[in-house]
Amino acid sequence: MSWRPCPEKAEFDCGTVTVPVDWGRPEGEKIEVAVVRDRADEPSKKVGTVVSLPGGPGSSGVDDIIKGGKFSAELRERFDIVSLDPRGVKRSHPVRCDAGLVTRRPNLVPDLGGRIDEVQSYAKDLAASCREYTGTLMDHLDAASVARDVEAVRVALGVDQISTYSRSYGTMPAQAYAELFPKRLRAMLLDSVDDHSLDGRAFLASEARAGKDTVNEFAAWCAREAQCAVHGTDLDRLFGDLYAKAARGELRDLADATEPIGPFDLNAQIVQRLFRPEWSRLATDLRTWADQPADSPLSPAAPRRQGTPAPMPEIIVCSDWRFDITGQDQWTRLWREQNDNSAPLRAHFAWGAGAMCSGWPIAPQNPAHRPQIVDGPPVLIMNSLHDPATPHEWALGVAKNTPRATLLTYQGWGHGVYDRSACTTTAADQYLINLTVPQSSCPAA
Repeated sequence: MSWRPCPEKAEFDCGTVTVPVDWGRPEGEKIEVAVVRDRADEPSKKVGTVVSLPGGPGSSGVDDIIKGGKFSAELRERFDIVSLDPRGVKRSHPVRCDAGLVTRRPNLVPDLGGRIDEVQSYAKDLAASCREYTGTLMDHLDAASVARDVEAVRVALGVDQISTYSRSYGTMPAQAYAELFPKRLRAMLLDSVDDHSLDGRAFLASEARAGKDTVNEFAAWCAREAQCAVHGTDLDRLFGDLYAKAARGELRDLADATEPIGPFDLNAQIVQRLFRPEWSRLATDLRTWADQPADSPLSPAAPRRQGTPAPMPEIIVCSDWRFDITGQDQWTRLWREQNDNSAPLRAHFAWGAGAMCSGWPIAPQNPAHRPQIVDGPPVLIMNSLHDPATPHEWALGVAKNTPRATLLTYQGWGHGVYDRSACTTTAADQYLINLTVPQSSCPAA
């Protein structure tokens, strides 16, 4: 591999690896995958290479490294840390679809007139536009293909083995790499892990339960803390009132008051505040929405083609998950399950992925399955007890299904564990540096 100083920050090395679009046809069409390297600060103490796999889908590993701050000084001393923009993301032949369809989505709420046939028709139209602007890569965006790209990076680096750190959706290609290339792995740390053994219904139900759990944790904090902007408020009623207000088109986006925020997007924005978590800011958001005057309703624009491309890497999820929704009655029953599992929310943001992928015309190349890992290294899994995106129950499932796996539970809140506390960072570093399996728990910070 030929390295050069990264244009954004010259202290890091940037390069590309050429990979086939279709790993089943290695002599066919090629793309360039962007790679970044943060060289070990203490070369004489260097242990090896850590490949960091970003989340999303759609996050840039190159940006993660260039922005800095993710890994401890000790880890940066002992390893070359390498990452990439996965295929379909940013510098690596990004997925691009029609801007009009990307900006305006169909109605995803059955209670408010949403029709699954309209959602699935939209998904097919969107997929056609993505293929028009992105090409045949649309058929090969799955995590197993990314894992093979990682192996190409290892070969280009000229090292016999790598250690991997992955977070959130990045744990999907990490697990695929362990299935495909177990002997090339020195260590594998899965931070906030996806359970790829779940079918579509179980995926949606468990995500909804995670939303409920983390909202309830926020509510308990708000009841204790007088500085919470909605302290003393009946939060179940408040969530219901805001949902009704959004359903009537009377709720405004906090970033742009000219735009309505629909009930599904309202739920998604609430869950996003639980990632770090940002409880104080969530409380302020809820108070601001509650105090917005009931102006004339705003109707969202219908999705329509615009004729120009826009990035849409999040649609990569349909390459790894299958959601079989065959009609309106089934979709409505699933919606009721969402409501029951996520209350006082109405749904988790994963609901939108399930509905969209049910109409995606490209079959997933890496459908859900139990991991088939043989002869891999000891694996460390880390997960928050209260995670809004990758539920703790997923970590329990992956630990059960993965040979030689240890689960470390952070007894706190949020998505992503490595940098939660001195306990979690030390445990992760000692595993990666010394292959020391840590204790099974870290207290909430």
